[in-house]
Amino acid sequence: MIWWEERFLLEAAKMEKLYWSCVKEAAREYHLTPNEISVLLFLQRYAPKWDTATDMVQEIGMSKALVARSVDCLYRRGLVEGERDGHDRRVVHLRLCGEGVTIAQQLHQSGCRVSERLRRDVTEEEVQTVQDIMDKMQRNLDEMIRDMEGKVKSYDGTR
Repeated sequence: MIWWEERFLLEAAKMEKLYWSCVKEAAREYHLTPNEISVLLFLQRYAPKWDTATDMVQEIGMSKALVARSVDCLYRRGLVEGERDGHDRRVVHLRLCGEGVTIAQQLHQSGCRVSERLRRDVTEEEVQTVQDIMDKMQRNLDEMIRDMEGKVKSYDGTR
């Protein structure tokens, strides 16, 4: 018998795989890498509240190098643009532009279709319960990651 924790993690992994499979399929004609897709979807969902490379590193979990490379490729293709912060010139605020807006919307809609199908026969009350649980689990996950980062820093002498 699989315990609920194992089943939850296995099912979550299957959902993520299905979601990304559908989103990548929607992006195939644009020849985007998975990281470029992540950047487009991040900006479509969170900008202008979170719109910097640092925001992406923190929220998506991609490395700084991958974010920089992905943003650079998208910038050269005219899908994103950046503007230096008025108070801190080191910070660049990113936004979708040109065809990037349309592509990001298509990718988002593809992900929404997966979500809608998964929620079939699930009541709004059940969805809210799952959301409440996920919020709690996300806080716990964030705390665990912070704890792990602290341990890594203490082991490599950077703390």
